[in-house]
Amino acid sequence: SGINAEYWEFQTFQHYFKQINLRSHTMDYARSFAHSDTILDFVKRPDIILRMITTFILMLIFSCILDKGYDSTGICLYNHNQGACNFTVGIAVIAFFVGLAFIAVTYFWDEITNIVTRKYIVFADLAFHAFWSFLYFVDFCFTADMWRKTAKEGLSGFAKSNLQFTVVMAFVCVFLMGAIAYHAFKQMQDMQNSETGLGGYAESGLAGAPGGGGYTSTFPPHTESAGGMYQSPFSS
Repeated sequence: SGINAEYWEFQTFQHYFKQINLRSHTMDYARSFAHSDTILDFVKRPDIILRMITTFILMLIFSCILDKGYDSTGICLYNHNQGACNFTVGIAVIAFFVGLAFIAVTYFWDEITNIVTRKYIVFADLAFHAFWSFLYFVDFCFTADMWRKTAKEGLSGFAKSNLQFTVVMAFVCVFLMGAIAYHAFKQMQDMQNSETGLGGYAESGLAGAPGGGGYTSTFPPHTESAGGMYQSPFSS
C-alpha cells in the first residue's frame, strides 16, 4: 500500500507539472503575439517613422557615392576632389549606424528605469543630430560647389543622377536631422517638467512626490482678521 501511495503521488505530481508546463507554453505563445503588436505600434509612431526615413536616406546617400561617385581609378567625380566623396560617405555611414542604435534604444526605452541614464541618452540624441544637421549643411554647400565645377562631359547618366541625388539628399538631411534634434529637445523639456523628470522639481521631501515623507511647512499660516484685513502671521 505504501508503494501504491507513492506511485499515485508521483502520478499526481507529474500531471501537475505537465499542466504548469502547458500553461507556460501558452503564455509564451500569447506574449509572442503581444510583442508583435507592440512592434507594429512602435513602427507607427511619428518619431520612429522620421528616424527610419532618415536612416533609409542615409543608406541611399553613401550607396550612391560608393556605386557611382568614383571613376575606375578611384578618383572622386566631384571635380576630382577626394574630400567631397570621403566626407559625404563618412558622415552618412556614421549617422546610419547611430540612427539604428537610437531606434533600438527607443524600442527598449521603457526598460531603462534610471533617470540619469535617460538624461544622457536624450542629451546625446539632441547633441548628435543637431551637430549632424550642421555637418550636412556644410556637406550640401561643399558638394553643390564641387558639382558646379565638375566637367559633365564623359559622365554616364547613372553617375550624374547619383551625384545630383546626393547633393539634394544632403540638403534634405539638414532638415531631417534638425527635426530629430528638435524632438529630442522637446523630450528633454518634458522630462524636466515632469514629477519624475531631470530638473529636480519633484523633491523627495514634498508630499505627493515619489518617496515623499509628508512634508509640513514650518512657517505659520497667513490669517485674516474678522474685518477682512490681512494680518501678518508674525504680528503680536
